Amino acid sequence: MTARLADPPAPPVTDPLTDPVADLVAGPVASEPPERWWRRPLWNRFSAPQLVVLVLATIAPLVIVGAVGAALLGLISVGAMVAVALAAGENPGMITFGAMFLASPVQWWTGRSQVRVRKYLGIVFFLLALSNGVMFAIESGVGAALSAPFLVAGTVALALAAPLFVTSNRWSQRRLGMRRWRLLHKATYVVAVALMAHVLLIGDIGLGFVLISLGFAARVPAVKRWIQRRADRRRGIADPRPDTPALQLER
Repeated sequence: MTARLADPPAPPVTDPLTDPVADLVAGPVASEPPERWWRRPLWNRFSAPQLVVLVLATIAPLVIVGAVGAALLGLISVGAMVAVALAAGENPGMITFGAMFLASPVQWWTGRSQVRVRKYLGIVFFLLALSNGVMFAIESGVGAALSAPFLVAGTVALALAAPLFVTSNRWSQRRLGMRRWRLLHKATYVVAVALMAHVLLIGDIGLGFVLISLGFAARVPAVKRWIQRRADRRRGIADPRPDTPALQLER
């Protein structure tokens, strides 16, 4: 009489919709190609607050494009176009940069990626700053860009923002390497300081200045750790990190 061996246990059934490693085990489904990000609707890529920020950031560029178009069609004078474009670029540009500068602290607090929002706001800020520079050159001439301290600060901010705008893409990251790319984009802090000096020298401290100041404050390591711990507790995540006071700015 021979003993009958027990049947081996059946492998667990995995559901690709609920099990994050199921597709690694079973492989992709041939009949359903992977969904591309541009095919997903906006409300699946961004949260409602993110969409609100993106829409608000788009208003100023549209106003400038409308003013330039109206001037080209002869509906308004060049002087009126310059006045509208400068008004639509100065304070909205500062606010846009401030919102971009606060994107990382918001990500620490919410745990939701803000990379796409930060990238979009950075592009919008540069276009607004470039528009301001061009309109000022039309109104006062290129030579006047260095005629006053607040103009020097604004010119420095625009000049440093240009390479950041050009390299805000995956191709530049691959060509430069992430270490050099990150080092280059540390210039964002210099741009922030130049913008704060620009509005301080003008004497027009507004919401943009406040947002940039909050962004610097949130990057102090002690404040950053406090934000992350509060966010972890809110999400029910234990925090094993020790309390180590630090006063340097987060790099």
